[in-house]
Amino acid sequence: MIGGADLDILGNENYCYADFEFTCGFYDDRAMSELLSVGLVICDDEYNILATFYRTVRPCVRRKLTKQCRKLTKLTQEEIDASPDSNDVMREAAALLRSFGITEIGVWGNFDRPGLTSDIKQHARAGRSSSNISAVLKLVRDIQSETIRRMKLPQAINIKDLASAFGFVPATGTFHNALTDALALHTVMRAVSTTDIYQCEGFLQLKQQRLDKIEADKRAAEERRAALTMLIPFTEREQEYFSKLTSAVSKEDYLRLRFRIMNMFQRCPKEESFKFIILHSPRRTKLAASSKFEPEKYTGGEFTDYDRTNFDLILISESKRKLPLKA
Repeated sequence: MIGGADLDILGNENYCYADFEFTCGFYDDRAMSELLSVGLVICDDEYNILATFYRTVRPCVRRKLTKQCRKLTKLTQEEIDASPDSNDVMREAAALLRSFGITEIGVWGNFDRPGLTSDIKQHARAGRSSSNISAVLKLVRDIQSETIRRMKLPQAINIKDLASAFGFVPATGTFHNALTDALALHTVMRAVSTTDIYQCEGFLQLKQQRLDKIEADKRAAEERRAALTMLIPFTEREQEYFSKLTSAVSKEDYLRLRFRIMNMFQRCPKEESFKFIILHSPRRTKLAASSKFEPEKYTGGEFTDYDRTNFDLILISESKRKLPLKA
């Protein structure tokens, strides 16, 4: 329970938590991924484990594992070569799910559905049936966002770190094993649904670490932004103008536009000439390197040239337009 309230995300009498591992290490991972292993954990509504399921799978298109894939999953080429096709594995998985009345499968993150969809596409390329993969895919539901929100965590956390905070230690000694990760998810959901997680020291430490990291990242980003804003020191014209600004908002607007210009300079170190573009209805501004400027994209816009020596004229002019100086 979270703060004393039970959390039933899947809403079934029996629950199933799963993980799927896919091929990786190709430049087009998501577009061409194929299933490598399946892990299922089925439990009752008190989170007692009723059954587990683990099978490895032989891809039907790209059968040779990449070095990255072997390192990540700890699977061997021999294991994969001796494994059945994913559609056959999913037939067995679907039968198990039906026997326990499972109508939804909880997974952690947004890769499993795209990965299974890709596996279906690879079966179509190979002229093979994928009906059982499709049947299982229909049951898959990403429960990460909802769980993270209800745990009042500041951001998504990988299942390894989260399960470890609740004392989960993989029997295999490593994560990225489909059954291990499914058991890790079960551990998290059991803790969330049956205990007061705010009494768990490991969880509280993990949450504080993430909060501290977010704050540190925010400070570092602000420091990088401030440094880049002053990539080129204030010109005399800027110093004189900026000193007359009395509104904090006008100063922030000025520095915000200055950051955009400095950022453009840094991104295009070989460019000397740039365009300041004003679009209307509604009014908005854009920046572009002159060599890449395509005026037909900005029909009706106003264009002003600037370079690394006179950019301050653009800044001052735009600032005056937004908030004229008081006499």
